Amino acid sequence: MNDIRDELLKILKKMDPNIVDDSLDIKFLQQYKNRYDVFGQFKDDKGVYEFALSFDTKGKIYRQHINMIQTLKLREELEKKLRE
Repeated sequence: MNDIRDELLKILKKMDPNIVDDSLDIKFLQQYKNRYDVFGQFKDDKGVYEFALSFDTKGKIYRQHINMIQTLKLREELEKKLRE
């Protein structure tokens, strides 16, 4: 699992170099022969993102979808209101 996580981080860093490494959360992983389908979330300096990637063991990407689901400002405001 760690080798898949490392390969996934390498691919995501090519797309977004500001990703926070320990924020990577893999929610779904499916392996078929030499290909992986992965769904999860990560953070960078702007917000929280959801992603769906399909890649092989050599790092070739077959499909990619990355969407921002929440800005950090919104998250900070919500946490502040919840604390009050």
